[in-house]
Amino acid sequence: MSTDFKGKLAIITGASKLNGIGYATAHILARGGADLVLTYNTNKVAMQGVVDKIQALGVKVIAVQANAGSPTFGKDLIDATTKSFPGRKIDIIVNNAGHATFQESPQVVPVEEFDALFHPNVRGPQLLITAALPHLSSPGGRIINIGSLVAKTGSKYCSLYSSTKAALNTLSLAWAEELGGLGITVNVVAAGPIDTDYAPPEEAPLTQKFRVQQYIKRNGSAEEVANVIAFAASPAASYLTGQVLGVDGGLVHP
Repeated sequence: MSTDFKGKLAIITGASKLNGIGYATAHILARGGADLVLTYNTNKVAMQGVVDKIQALGVKVIAVQANAGSPTFGKDLIDATTKSFPGRKIDIIVNNAGHATFQESPQVVPVEEFDALFHPNVRGPQLLITAALPHLSSPGGRIINIGSLVAKTGSKYCSLYSSTKAALNTLSLAWAEELGGLGITVNVVAAGPIDTDYAPPEEAPLTQKFRVQQYIKRNGSAEEVANVIAFAASPAASYLTGQVLGVDGGLVHP
């Protein structure tokens, strides 16, 4: 997909993995001319490799170490952004950072695991949007939250993760209504089984469950998800808001 993002400033969280949705999205936006703020949690070496590839496209990019589960996540990231890009409005935010766990049998979930998922998957995006609002382009701002098909279907293999993504869907719909009057759009791109580090193996019960239900019986690629994110971030999507866009090979269908 080729879209003109020249002059735009985008924040993409969770972008340190070359096979990930964050990097694939960053690559598309940078090819279109966007300057980027990319976050990573711990792997500085991997993040530098991503930065090198993005800089080769001729745009300005900074990497910020930021834990989406931290209570200061939003403020810290926006402070770093405004310091590196003084006077610039933020045009695009892609909330991609998060945490996932899968289990093959019912289990008691300790409170630490509950917090480990809800803090980065739900609270983190909330904190970032709240901190970014005074700096968002209005009209024209784009917020894209990365969700999951299991927010709609649920799954006995990932009940807690499913609930965090359902919460993110609901928050996104509320934000779409709250920010619509400012000309800011908010959408969710709900990924299905994608070939990233989080994907369970082909023989896993969860994967086999997906294959039975899918129209296109394979994992998707990070680039296939990123193409949809890029469209939602583009000027062409100016009338698209409050939507959950499934990219799952037809796994969730009427």
